[in-house]
Amino acid sequence: MTTEHNINTAEHPIILTRNIGESIDEFINVKNYSSIYILMDENILNHCWPIINMHSQEIHKAQLLVIDAGEDQKDIEIVSQLWSSLSENQADRSTLLINFGGGVISDLGGFLASTYKRGIHFINVPTSLLAMVDASSGGKTAINLQHYKNQIGLFSNPQAVFIDPIFLNTLDKRNLLNAYAEMLKHGLIADKSHWKDLISIKEITVQNISPFIKKSIQIKNNIVKLDPLEKSTRKSLNFGHSIGHLIESWSLKHDKNPLLHGEAIAAGMLIESYLSYKHLNLPLNSFEEIKKQIILHFPKVDINTSFLQHFEKILFQDKKKNGEKLNLTFVPEIGSFKIDQNCSIEDIRESLIYYKENC
Repeated sequence: MTTEHNINTAEHPIILTRNIGESIDEFINVKNYSSIYILMDENILNHCWPIINMHSQEIHKAQLLVIDAGEDQKDIEIVSQLWSSLSENQADRSTLLINFGGGVISDLGGFLASTYKRGIHFINVPTSLLAMVDASSGGKTAINLQHYKNQIGLFSNPQAVFIDPIFLNTLDKRNLLNAYAEMLKHGLIADKSHWKDLISIKEITVQNISPFIKKSIQIKNNIVKLDPLEKSTRKSLNFGHSIGHLIESWSLKHDKNPLLHGEAIAAGMLIESYLSYKHLNLPLNSFEEIKKQIILHFPKVDINTSFLQHFEKILFQDKKKNGEKLNLTFVPEIGSFKIDQNCSIEDIRESLIYYKENC
């Protein structure tokens, strides 16, 4: 067998393997797909495609859909071009789309597959640590609207997700840290021992972080199983993301070298931890522990005057808004969460100023 471990989600298996090519071939060989397409970006084509192409026979039959790299590819114009490519090549309802890459590819590709001819099968093969621990379960697909994150999308599950840590060797430290933020979140909201294990890592390397990948996947998967459509418990996974997406959206629009998702989420978690301390009695020592860890590993975000003057408009594009209320997830203690915590604009402004002046 090529599979090391199979995590069963509510809708699809997440297959942890040490032989990605054989694992995908085993999956495809029991199906009857009329054609196979692989969606990837230019970076994946250069660095990861040779690895999977060397070890898979079925992959050789696939047609490639290659796009530029970057968050700005999650755009309706790119989706339209890809729809046209599939249509011009006569892809039908029995086509399989393989999303091969990081979170942008799984978000975009899942949306593409789920809307083409009212839905074709797709599988995800994450190549980034962030996509492995975050996008591998949950069934969220989305594209951005202008500079607002994930405004257009739907819940749609892949047939399977295949995870092979071999691809992590193509990542630099910044991209490992990009995922480390989401792994920290899993510990903060659901498993204090996972948090303690992660903060005990002295240096963030592939070797040091790999043993904790499965645990992070399991934590997210267990939460998603309880609430697949994000009506209650699954909202816990939004911890750090209301403020984080605000920061990320601003950076995408204004920065020449935009923040990575995890960098923005790390700042968001620190700020929302501060709000948890102020409004939900998160113990001061716990808040200081969270603050210390995030400052240690992640760059400080520039909260400038223009940002403070204009953040409200971006914030109220957040999907978690309910009317005029903004519902956040707080942590009353490390390893637990409380959802639907209403915050005012002034509360958020004060927390942003705290971060600007004290972090």
